[in-house]
Amino acid sequence: MSGLEGKVAIVTGAARHRGIGRAIAVELADRGADVVAVGSPRPPESYPDDEKTLAWDGVRSVAEEVRRLGRRALAIDADLTQRAEADRIVEETVRTLGRIDILVNNAGLAFCGEKNLWEIEDREWYEVIDVNLNGVYLLTSTVLRQMVEAKRGGRIVNISSTAGRMGVPQYGAYCATKFGIIGLTQMLALEAAPHQITVNCVAPGSVDTDMMDGTFAHMAARFGAQPDAVKQAALRTIALGRQGRPADIAAAVAFFASNEASWITGQTLNVNGGTPMD
Repeated sequence: MSGLEGKVAIVTGAARHRGIGRAIAVELADRGADVVAVGSPRPPESYPDDEKTLAWDGVRSVAEEVRRLGRRALAIDADLTQRAEADRIVEETVRTLGRIDILVNNAGLAFCGEKNLWEIEDREWYEVIDVNLNGVYLLTSTVLRQMVEAKRGGRIVNISSTAGRMGVPQYGAYCATKFGIIGLTQMLALEAAPHQITVNCVAPGSVDTDMMDGTFAHMAARFGAQPDAVKQAALRTIALGRQGRPADIAAAVAFFASNEASWITGQTLNVNGGTPMD
């Protein structure tokens, strides 16, 4: 696969050590890209044990990993649901790194595995919609404006989910938004194509992250089970018999960002160990 030397990538949802966003940021840097790591700030007392042990510092730690690979990096704490924040991310990126070639919309919020639709609070529904769809709209529209004006083409990669391919009970707004991301990908691919900007999507299955651990815990609480028992039951539905690793998702994103994918747009790639197959 060709390198990404000279390219600048923005990766959202990149603040967690055991997260897909961090893996994507590091993979793109390893292939030559300069990286802007964007994430939501969290109080240190809320960090999981592994992050506390590492003295983790969110997107700043990810940016430091990128620099150790010899690439330039920028760390930005931001609320992606605000237009002013989307504008700030683009302005800081162009001012500091000179351009934008790749956007990876990875940030996501989930209240999954615990409640039926009629049991969730309105706040939970609206918060997930705001981050998972409105946040993607705000940053993508701002980045696309910059890409179109620059006339250099570009790559946009959205992150959906297996829950965007098939209905999953107790996944509420998360399921709806991840279906929506696939439709948004197809629509944007058609709009951006005349400008040589491709728009594609990756739909992960169960990946070994803090977010997935939280979903297992919610499901266990709902059914009076242990989280590990719920996890093992989920593993039995995966053809390859294991959870995905963040690096598995990062590799697919890097492909869509590469020159090898220059004639692919509007597509969604399942990266899920073989379940489902469509």
